[in-house]
Amino acid sequence: MNLEFLIAKRVGTATKKSFSRAILRLAVVAIALSMVVMILATAIVSGFKNTISEKIFGFWGHIHITSSYSPSSYSFESSPMNQNQDFYPSVDTIGKILHKVPEMDMITSIGLNSDNPSINIALALLLIALVFSFAPKFIKERLKLGTRLLIVSVLTITSIVLLANQEYQIAQKDVIHETEGGIRHIQLYIHKEGIIKTKDQIEGVVLRGVGADYDWEFLKEYIQEGVILNTKTEEATNGILISETTANRLKLSLGDKFLIYFVQEGNSLGRKFTITGIYKTGLEEYDRRFALVDVRKLQQLNNWRPFRSYPVELNLDEEQFILKGLTAGTAPNDLGWTYVKDHFTKGNFLDLEDKNYMGAVIPHQVAQAKRLQIGDSLNLKYTDNGGDTHIFNYQVAGIYLGPDDTRIQKTVFVNWQSINNLNQVLPPQVSGFELFVDHIKDLDALGDHTNYVTLMGKNQYANTIKEIQPNIFDWLSLTDMNERIILLLMILVSIINMTTSLMILILERTNMIGILKALGTPNWSIRKIFLYNAAYIIGWGLLLGNLIGIGLCLLQIQFGIITLPEDLYYVSVVPIEFNWLTILALNAGTMFITLMVLIIPSWLVSKIDPVKAIRFS
Repeated sequence: MNLEFLIAKRVGTATKKSFSRAILRLAVVAIALSMVVMILATAIVSGFKNTISEKIFGFWGHIHITSSYSPSSYSFESSPMNQNQDFYPSVDTIGKILHKVPEMDMITSIGLNSDNPSINIALALLLIALVFSFAPKFIKERLKLGTRLLIVSVLTITSIVLLANQEYQIAQKDVIHETEGGIRHIQLYIHKEGIIKTKDQIEGVVLRGVGADYDWEFLKEYIQEGVILNTKTEEATNGILISETTANRLKLSLGDKFLIYFVQEGNSLGRKFTITGIYKTGLEEYDRRFALVDVRKLQQLNNWRPFRSYPVELNLDEEQFILKGLTAGTAPNDLGWTYVKDHFTKGNFLDLEDKNYMGAVIPHQVAQAKRLQIGDSLNLKYTDNGGDTHIFNYQVAGIYLGPDDTRIQKTVFVNWQSINNLNQVLPPQVSGFELFVDHIKDLDALGDHTNYVTLMGKNQYANTIKEIQPNIFDWLSLTDMNERIILLLMILVSIINMTTSLMILILERTNMIGILKALGTPNWSIRKIFLYNAAYIIGWGLLLGNLIGIGLCLLQIQFGIITLPEDLYYVSVVPIEFNWLTILALNAGTMFITLMVLIIPSWLVSKIDPVKAIRFS
């Protein structure tokens, strides 16, 4: 039978009214309040971080693939890249991957720091402090409790100061880990800046072009009015999805039409859009700046394929030729073609009515240099914007006598439609791609995998959203520090209250301690009685704290009692997210740390003289 536990149980359930009983009740309340605050702090911080992160990831994606090494979150006029890529859309089949995680090599690190004299002195002082803490018999006989506590405190503080002011050598080793998931989705996008103009207002906006592969699951939850864009039609839609913030500022509503002006190659272009939906994510910075449109509208505005308007003349720099395109409408008024007809030597003119006609009329200087005759193949290499190359395969249809003008001597006349067919031959162009991962914990690992495996040897680069938007994630990381401070303060409150309560309980039970000592009970057994009693009090405090804390969290989840200004915090109500392992760790940690600290005031038992204690009664 555990005698100490039995006595502690009798002491704890005693019904006699006393001053200590009120103090112990206050201790239970203090423990409960501390636990309530800790549960609320961890649940709110976790909910706050995850809710905002999910909004940012849902709006932006987890990983961006672009043609620039480090895209700025404030630069939206990106250079084009081909839509047809080896990784699109097959990259979403990437599952769990193995990756290296640097971890501290404890044994090697200890060896690296073992020669530091200051560290060795600090460790020696801690060892001496430990000896004085447990106080062997010969030390107890020579030093009083107060003196021993003073020595322990001085030695401990000195060692902590020495250890805090050292520069440590940390050795690391790479450990292979497997990610929890892979890449679940990839989608293309285009960004373009413009200015919305209404009758009374103007507003800057960034148009975000989305295609048929866009994942609408995130944004559907935040649609306030209307519907999402239909990007799967054969023709590009003029619909636009704007935020509630923009709609309110510009006094626009569902179904309204307005103009957006763009600066394109030095010219001002205006395009009319119709509001098909209004959304509100609560991310004020994004809601204020972004609107969603069909990606094909932005391809047209950017003069990107498959809607690029090719000029009538292309400079073939590598070939040192000029490719001039003609149509049935432009040919009669073209001075160059007029000259060709007047100086035609052999062959046939161009068939400008046939869109698929691939004949070419060349000057005799080119024919001589290339040793070409009527009917021969003429292969010309062209490099388009974005670095895409294409070989034009023409057939020599006619030859004309070139003048002394070197420009005309290098001009090859073709059907303009053969040039414009580059829109169908070369792949469409976009700003980049967004990747979504299964688990946010794998973001860095999959970002590195995308960069160094998927994009190896390519002129594209992958950047995680944390690299693109570092300010927001730095801000979110500050909440971790706030959480740690709150937990530390609450544990300190618990320790102080329980220390005070234990000392009062020991003083009130001085007579009982004297009797037990007179009966030969060891000091440690008597101390265990009060530690059991303290554990009983802490247990009740933790139970009440859990009930109240979890109950308040459930009320907030169900009814959203506490609200926040959404323009400052990105959420309208305080978000709550439970992590049962965290709550379990808080309970176990509070119980363990508090009891370990309470061993020190329980030393008071060893200082009580049984004779004086019994007389005192």
